[in-house]
Amino acid sequence: MFPWALRRLPGPHQEIFRHYKAVRGFIHQEIIRHKLMGPEAPKDFISCYLARITEAEDDPVSTFSEENLIQVVIDLFLGGTDTTATTLRWALIYMVQHEAVQERVQQELDMVLGTTQAVCYEDRERLPYTRAVLHEVQRLSSVVAVGAVRHCVASTRVRGYPVPKGTIVLPNLASVLYDPECWETPREFNPSHFLDKDGNFVANEAFLPFSAGHRVCPGDQLARMELFLTFATLLRTFQFKLPEGSPGLRLEYVFGGTLQPQPQEICAVPRLSSPSSGPREKSL
Repeated sequence: MFPWALRRLPGPHQEIFRHYKAVRGFIHQEIIRHKLMGPEAPKDFISCYLARITEAEDDPVSTFSEENLIQVVIDLFLGGTDTTATTLRWALIYMVQHEAVQERVQQELDMVLGTTQAVCYEDRERLPYTRAVLHEVQRLSSVVAVGAVRHCVASTRVRGYPVPKGTIVLPNLASVLYDPECWETPREFNPSHFLDKDGNFVANEAFLPFSAGHRVCPGDQLARMELFLTFATLLRTFQFKLPEGSPGLRLEYVFGGTLQPQPQEICAVPRLSSPSSGPREKSL
């Protein structure tokens, strides 16, 4: 109820504020460096945003500012690193837990891609089961059960309930990802949630790990690409299983900035049918 109080209370959470300050300082230095660049310098996100700040100097309602630029870059850092890596860790855990699913993914990869050298993002259209498995990982173990904190800028009503201006809003993504009205087995790992009766991939509007609307994750497409390419490449190259004598998988979350899996050991055994490494035209 009083998030501002966290900054004044002692505890391990203070480490977050120290890291946050360090990241802000790094981004601030990058902004200064970009301001000193010549006009011939390559354009990137920061340089384009700085240009918009300049264009909007006389606009009294413009939201383009250096403070907002810093926060947007922080959001991109958070959304593009830890979340993607955590999703892949959950994916490998589920592949170990569901051996039949792992084998079916590998069979599809072998049958469709053959001995080609690398996976392309365009291949996802020919790999419906692999694609469905990765979507199910994101649905069942979404790394952010609650969307990014928002601030209501104007008073409104949602389904008849008043939401005053200034209200802090936390979208509950988990309520949709586990909704029994949207998913056949909401609490079970089931790739069929994203497959039709003929085995074709089908989208589900309740699949919202990236949130929705104007506040959807800006790294949505990049994350989808990274996840597919990495997951498909790993499953083509290795078989994942528990080491001998392992007590088994631990599926409980570690609560933090994201919902992390428990630390545990998994063996990656090279597959004899995996293709040799090498370049492929149009590969990513």
